[in-house]
Amino acid sequence: MSESFYRKNICGLSKRNANLSKAIFTECYAGLPLIQVVVKTLVLSIFSSFVGILAALAAIFATGLLGAKTDSFGTFFLGVSVVFLALIGLLVTFRRGFSAFLGLSLATFVISGILILLLGSSSIINAFIYIAVTVTSQVIALWLGGIATAASQTLSKKILISAGLSALLGIAVTLLLIGQLSSTVNPDLADVAIAISILFSANLIGCNSLESTSRFPRIARLAINLAAIGGTSFQQADLTEADFSGAMLKHTDFRDANLTRTRWHGAKGLEFARLGSTYLANPRIQQLIVTCDEQGQNFDGLDLTGVNLLDAELQDASFIGATLNQSNLRGADLSRAILKQTQLEGADLTGAILTGAYIEDWGITSTTKLENVQCEYVYMRVPTKENPNPLRKPDNLRETFAEGDFADFIQPFFGTLDLYHSQDIDPRAISIALRNLSTNHPDDNLQFVAIERRGNTGLNLRFTTVPEANKSELSHEYFSSYAQIKKELPLATQIKLAEQDATIQTLEGTIERFMKIGTTTIQVTKIVTENRDININAGDSANISGLVSGDGVVNLGTISGNVTNAINQLPDRSESEQPNLKVLLTQLQHAIETDANLPDPDKSDLLEQVQALAEAKQTEEPTKREGITRKAMKMFNATLKSLPDTAKIAEACSKLLPLILKALGFPI
Repeated sequence: MSESFYRKNICGLSKRNANLSKAIFTECYAGLPLIQVVVKTLVLSIFSSFVGILAALAAIFATGLLGAKTDSFGTFFLGVSVVFLALIGLLVTFRRGFSAFLGLSLATFVISGILILLLGSSSIINAFIYIAVTVTSQVIALWLGGIATAASQTLSKKILISAGLSALLGIAVTLLLIGQLSSTVNPDLADVAIAISILFSANLIGCNSLESTSRFPRIARLAINLAAIGGTSFQQADLTEADFSGAMLKHTDFRDANLTRTRWHGAKGLEFARLGSTYLANPRIQQLIVTCDEQGQNFDGLDLTGVNLLDAELQDASFIGATLNQSNLRGADLSRAILKQTQLEGADLTGAILTGAYIEDWGITSTTKLENVQCEYVYMRVPTKENPNPLRKPDNLRETFAEGDFADFIQPFFGTLDLYHSQDIDPRAISIALRNLSTNHPDDNLQFVAIERRGNTGLNLRFTTVPEANKSELSHEYFSSYAQIKKELPLATQIKLAEQDATIQTLEGTIERFMKIGTTTIQVTKIVTENRDININAGDSANISGLVSGDGVVNLGTISGNVTNAINQLPDRSESEQPNLKVLLTQLQHAIETDANLPDPDKSDLLEQVQALAEAKQTEEPTKREGITRKAMKMFNATLKSLPDTAKIAEACSKLLPLILKALGFPI
């Protein structure tokens, strides 16, 4: 049974390296115990007083040269430069950071030195000492003051005010002591003004450091780390699926903890906790998991591995390229969310709402849980200006998925390896690279399942693999091989490889024909990346097929027999005034088989279309018959376009196909 700390005060509790999987910390109070708060208040007061002393010393040295008894114009000029540097440096530091201030100091140092050498001065060495001491004490005062302010702010506003008063006290005491003990230095209002300006700037830096867009993140980290010493610690603990809903977590240590699917909804004080390199350290992710209500927000490219977004309101949010592996999205409302290329391996979307979501290239696997997903329809593509069609599924705008249908619809996409090519597509190089990949990884059982067109020039090759295959490594190896083949392998060698390997020939021909046809998607029912049979059936708008036997020879005998059987099923006599379809298809079959100039892969493709036309005649449903006929004719047209007009088969088709269409009841 998991431990429960519901509404308990666990301030100062150490659970380092503990196994707290599924533990309940709902509305608990973590952080610093009272004694630690008192000790840190005293330490910060002393620390702030020291900052005040440094600010006062910086002011004394900044105005020191102006009060020096000298008639040298160079010394007076340097004194003005130091005061200018001290005051302007505060603004530069706050707006641009410490590096900019140090750069300004160096520039002032060099320019002033050159002018002093040109004008002459009897106190050059002392003058440079004033610059060095002013810059050093001011930078240290700003750094330490920022840390003290940030640390005090994480505790409470009262402690912040107390630290500020301590710093002012340090300034006052320092200036008074210097005035009493020194006969040459008499602090005046200018010194007080500069010292207070330094202190005020340190306070601004400290407050700014705690903001998400801060220019001083190191100060914030150091302040939080110092303030959290002695607080509740979950360092290196296993907090998988623990629940911190509504908990107060200031000054709590989560460094190196396992936070997989940990619940943070409504948690407070995480911005003042020690977060290390966990996902909590990202302010955007922290806000997302605490509010669980980020409708319409952008999370593109974020690593959200293992986050808990149970019942989150994420309508219209964008997760393009984001990683949500192992995350908890149970009951989350992702209506109209953009999930393009979102990785969801091991994610739990049980009961989530996906109606209207854009799921282009999303990375779901067999480990993605989609039970009871509520989804009426989805879009397979994010619309663009060049390609505005989002590919709604179901295609019928008046149709929606019934309960449970979405999981069945999306099942074939599990566990696929997608190899996307955006430009300069080389079918032969692709085929050789795929052959190499299959040979190098026989245990991964690469199976070619689809070719998809992406945009105007993009092409995606989709493969299934065994569940344990490392798809990332497979993709990397493939594209490295593909790039190397295109760049380094001579064209003559590529052609020779293709001629000697039937798999390469078939893959190359398949891709080339797909690119010529211009269809959107071709589903592949069976293709093995070895010297075995290949049978590619059409998707929505094409039918590319070809059987290759073990020795690489197209098995036309089997196909021809299937065609003959299909034709023999037709009636011997045609309907009145209609051409005899059985005779016409027999003539077309004979013309294809006897054309010596027609390549065997093309013969097999065209023969299968003859079989499809014969089967179309037997189909009673008009819409289905029309679809089969349209696909077959499109395949004929695509193949014939690659042949010269004088080819024997082209001439036969030009005569027979119009008559076949008429026999099927379609207008010519």
